[in-house]
Amino acid sequence: MPVSSARVGLAFVPDDVLRVMKKIHDAGSDVFVVGGALRDFLLEVEPKDWDLATSADTSEIISLFRRVIPVGIRHGTVQVHTRTRDIEVTSFDGPGEAGILKDLGRRDFTINSLALSYPEGILIDPHGGREDLKAGLIRAVGNPLDRFSEDPLRIVRAARICGLFGFRVEGATFDAMRQGSVGLEKVSGERIRDEILKMLTAENISVAFDLLKKSGVLGRLLPFLAADVNIEISSGSAVSVFDHTLACIINSPGRTRVRLAALFHKAALQTAEDGGQGADCRHESARIAIETMKKWNMSNRAIAEVSTLVGHQLTREAFSWSEAGIRRFITATGPELLEDFIALAEAEFLCGGFAQSGIEEIKLLRSGIKTQLGRISALSIRELALSGQDVMKILDLPPGPEVGKILNHLFDLVQEDPDLNTRESLCRIVEAEKIGC
Repeated sequence: MPVSSARVGLAFVPDDVLRVMKKIHDAGSDVFVVGGALRDFLLEVEPKDWDLATSADTSEIISLFRRVIPVGIRHGTVQVHTRTRDIEVTSFDGPGEAGILKDLGRRDFTINSLALSYPEGILIDPHGGREDLKAGLIRAVGNPLDRFSEDPLRIVRAARICGLFGFRVEGATFDAMRQGSVGLEKVSGERIRDEILKMLTAENISVAFDLLKKSGVLGRLLPFLAADVNIEISSGSAVSVFDHTLACIINSPGRTRVRLAALFHKAALQTAEDGGQGADCRHESARIAIETMKKWNMSNRAIAEVSTLVGHQLTREAFSWSEAGIRRFITATGPELLEDFIALAEAEFLCGGFAQSGIEEIKLLRSGIKTQLGRISALSIRELALSGQDVMKILDLPPGPEVGKILNHLFDLVQEDPDLNTRESLCRIVEAEKIGC
């Protein structure tokens, strides 16, 4: 008999999920709602991801439903597609109550070791998960060292759940996090990436990162944040790179690439000789971002976008840019990221990275960027009104690097004065200057 059981009902379960459960039940197998959806419902949070556990084996599930993906078939998990969502269905050993209790005993935390039976709608709670939910407590099921040894990623997941709900970690579980963190070296980059990305947009992000820091896990995941380095802010006082970065993340919009840029924007501060404000720090921080995101197997596009935001992040120098300087910045970074650059600069201001007048200067810079974006007549050499073939014809040049130099010179001139980007004007410049001749 489970430690605790109570009738909760199934009224909160979506119709498509109920239909899947009914089909499995009608085929003679036991089926339960498990995982985050049940936890979220008990916390009065709208459930998002729906997971089921069943005594049916994977071959039976595949035969019951038309649209099934074997996402983790080695571990007994398949994904059933409905018109509304994807439902993960995992097989457990043994029938009925004994089978589900064995399954729940293998789960990570008590708040995730709950099950809801079908069709009775009875909540099964063998490890006191409901009480831990009420107390806002993360507690491992059974021996925490065993749970983290089975899957070290659970250590990071504990911090992520704390960030999601503002929970705290029970003492023995916290001690096991410290002891078991070495196992994170064996976890794939993709799985770590998924937890970090969820953590970056959590409502209580500071709770999550503080836990990672205090448990010593941060040094294994993001060593540049764990470094004992301070940064001087506009008030003249100094804060740790950890506190500054965390404040910058919190004050940035929830877009993933901006939050990642905020995470990495001072990554090279430990080795920087310019106080973190110079180009060397920016470029080295971008390199660290690229290296880390490659380990996480992020897409080439995401890596390029985040490293561009980090490597070209706006500094005080941007406030004194000329119109041509603004245009050069736009053509160097591309127009797609302009709002993200501004957002990152605003986050820096809000956590003390700029002087008190900085917010007004940022507003002026935003206005200037908008104006110059409308004036730019060529974002790249390809958009010049004169082609390489034209240059070769005018100057009677063969194909070669000289043609590229001429086009680069013309592009520089057009950035200075966008009105020059006409075929007539550029032809006159090439003929008058006899560039390359």
